[in-house]
Amino acid sequence: MDTGYYNSRKDKLLRDLRLTAQLARGFVAERYGEEYAERLSRSVEEEYKAIIPRMPYVEGAMAGALNAFLRVTAQEVAVYKAMKRDGKTLAEAWEVCHEAIRLRMERFPRWKARLLRWVMYSTAMRRRIRRRAAKKERLRLGAFEMRYMIGDGSDFDWGVDYLACGNLELIRELGAEEFAPYICMSDIALGDALGWGVIRTRTLADGCDHCDFRFKKGAETQITSRTAEVQETIDKIRRDSGD
Repeated sequence: MDTGYYNSRKDKLLRDLRLTAQLARGFVAERYGEEYAERLSRSVEEEYKAIIPRMPYVEGAMAGALNAFLRVTAQEVAVYKAMKRDGKTLAEAWEVCHEAIRLRMERFPRWKARLLRWVMYSTAMRRRIRRRAAKKERLRLGAFEMRYMIGDGSDFDWGVDYLACGNLELIRELGAEEFAPYICMSDIALGDALGWGVIRTRTLADGCDHCDFRFKKGAETQITSRTAEVQETIDKIRRDSGD
């Protein structure tokens, strides 16, 4: 797993961060005032600049989504570090992260979301998952290790357990482990926007021995945390959004 890949791509990463910061600025300003919103944007960018040389890149044709998740994780750690320095709580930092992801996903092309859903539940995907599940195959990509299972369509269609997670490894390396259970909740905004039908009840960051992703076509996002403070924040966000 290459940790120098993004050095030459720093400008592009910073442009992406600034777009996200601009989208979330109104939310931050409403909570904490315009002055703090401006200061936070600068602080997060400085934190992110320090993280970029340490960001891992997973090689391989199947690693696109994993790399996207790692980039999101790096941005969220930057927010956490900046807000912690300002005396903000983990929950406050996460609410900013959640809103930023939600707003970014509003810009995600609907045709692409439909295409991703079609691929996830296609016959070819089920065939591939069934073959891996039958072989009890474990797939290793960078710091990620996964095992697959096929469902009967009742509780879930197919699933994947993460036995090792590159996102968690990066978070630990950056000294942000206390924020890890919150970062795992990024999948709420992503799942809602993409219509993944994702169901998850445990994560490595919560102290479990694996993350249990299950996917059911047409299902609502059902993600919970075994860390009480994180679950309280999830419930608060759901109440605030009217879900």
